[in-house]
Amino acid sequence: MEVELHLPVVPNVELVAAKAVETLGAALGMDQTRVEAVSVAVVEACLNAIEHGGGSMVVRLAGHNDEARPRLIIEVEDHGAGFDPEDPPIDGSSRKFGCTPKRGWGLTLIRELMDEVQIRSGPGLTLVRMSKYVESAP
Repeated sequence: MEVELHLPVVPNVELVAAKAVETLGAALGMDQTRVEAVSVAVVEACLNAIEHGGGSMVVRLAGHNDEARPRLIIEVEDHGAGFDPEDPPIDGSSRKFGCTPKRGWGLTLIRELMDEVQIRSGPGLTLVRMSKYVESAP
């Protein structure tokens, strides 16, 4: 099962990707809690692509149920300036008043919610590849 979405930067477009996650996750037999975690991670990746990607994005979803451990793999691709995945940008606007930043935690959240995350980024291409197994590890 594979889906490829070419999404324009319009309000709430990240919800289209989240709906595709729900559909494929259910088809794979993934429980609701795991589907919701993937949906949140995909929304975060899409919001990052919208904010930093410089235009439309591509979201690829693939359900692999023919493996020893079935999983859902999602890729979010944008064509922005790129960044260092080990040192992601944090919005410092709220630091002016000594507050903890409320933004810039998307990649941390994605890494916490997903079983595997790989990020490749450079000028003109950022690719966030995320995997979630249908079931937790035994």
